[in-house]
Amino acid sequence: MFLEKVKRAFFSKYFLGLSAGKKTAYLGIFIALAVLANMFSVDVTPSLKISFTYLVAFFTGTCFGPLMGFAVCFFGDIVAFLLPASGGVYWPLTGICSGLLAFIPGMVMTNLRFSFRGGVYVKALISVVLMYLLVTCSLGAYSNYLYVKYVVYAGREYATAFGAYLAGKLAFSTVVSAVNYALVFLLIPVVNSVKALRLRIE
Repeated sequence: MFLEKVKRAFFSKYFLGLSAGKKTAYLGIFIALAVLANMFSVDVTPSLKISFTYLVAFFTGTCFGPLMGFAVCFFGDIVAFLLPASGGVYWPLTGICSGLLAFIPGMVMTNLRFSFRGGVYVKALISVVLMYLLVTCSLGAYSNYLYVKYVVYAGREYATAFGAYLAGKLAFSTVVSAVNYALVFLLIPVVNSVKALRLRIE
């Protein structure tokens, strides 16, 4: 009984109901989406690039639950780095942050139950606020700060304090997050309307 409760807390009802073949196929598709989200972005200005990592992570966690959502996005980050176009130095904290972006909505969307009309959007709102606060404004920003300090500026003095770095980083990260989260709300009814998926986000 306890193990059953744990399983339902960390894996979505949708994922548990899939056959082994479909689980493998869907996981492969979402890993590919996570890789694409990590590799490609839309250039709005020379300094502002809109990526869709948050969007993919939200639906990955929602579809599969927190545990598989984390694994898919974490693995997708590794695969994206290993591809020839990436370059740079692999930073494990970035992969952890990518995984958390799926883990958070996975926990919220899988475990919260609202019976009132529009409850799915309240859960989505809780999810994106937590994603923004716990990853974008904290662990994710600190991970990027450490990368700049110890990899980009390796062997050289880096005097910028984290607070100053965070203020500048959030100016762009907030825009990227807002675009992704707006798309989340727009796509929930679209995903629910695709009968072939047999997925009901609620």
